[in-house]
Amino acid sequence: MRENKNSTRNFPLNGQVRIQSEKLGYWFLRLNGFLTTANFVVHPSVGRNQGTDVDILGVRYPFRGEIIKNPMEDSPIFTGILDRPYFVIAEVKTECCNLNGPWTKQDLKNMQEVVAAIGFCPSSDIDTVARALYKSGQVTNPGYFVSLLCLGNTRNPEILAKYPAVPQVTWEEVLKFVYVRFRKYNGQKVSHQQWDKTGHQLWDEVQKSKDDLQFISRIKIIAPTPCGC
Repeated sequence: MRENKNSTRNFPLNGQVRIQSEKLGYWFLRLNGFLTTANFVVHPSVGRNQGTDVDILGVRYPFRGEIIKNPMEDSPIFTGILDRPYFVIAEVKTECCNLNGPWTKQDLKNMQEVVAAIGFCPSSDIDTVARALYKSGQVTNPGYFVSLLCLGNTRNPEILAKYPAVPQVTWEEVLKFVYVRFRKYNGQKVSHQQWDKTGHQLWDEVQKSKDDLQFISRIKIIAPTPCGC
């Protein structure tokens, strides 16, 4: 969505830069090779009201490698799938990781609509895939791998108990990954005029920080505004 250039929400406050959680989640997935769609609206088969929305949809292909010689190291969370596309349905929270009702309540059938919209399986398999995602949060098939993904400030023990296979990634882990990526591959990443505002902010704060702990302390993660600006 368009950013409000007159907004001061993302400018430094008390020594910290304010970054919206969904935009940080987008950058984490982008740096790990995912092609993404943010705020994907799920339209129901019947009726005019939207069913829900997906914070971030992403797909990472099995032969992904940023830089042909000595490819950049991606997060091990995503590098275990080497022979098929990896799809994520990411739920982003500013605070504790969680999954909203649309991804846990089978009677709503939002998962079927998402699976159909992504289009990684034939229509005859949609119900089977959706039921598996409702049950375990993951589906593996010779042609694809699909997983829910939780991003938040802390891990949720209830999610771990019900969906042990679903990755829960904390903002501290995300920011550590960003710091290492920008430091280790500084020469490759230094030219980035086309990046959005959040990308520039993350880069600038990495350059100002002596280590990852200082970088993390400089970032204040905030909830998105209703308009996304």
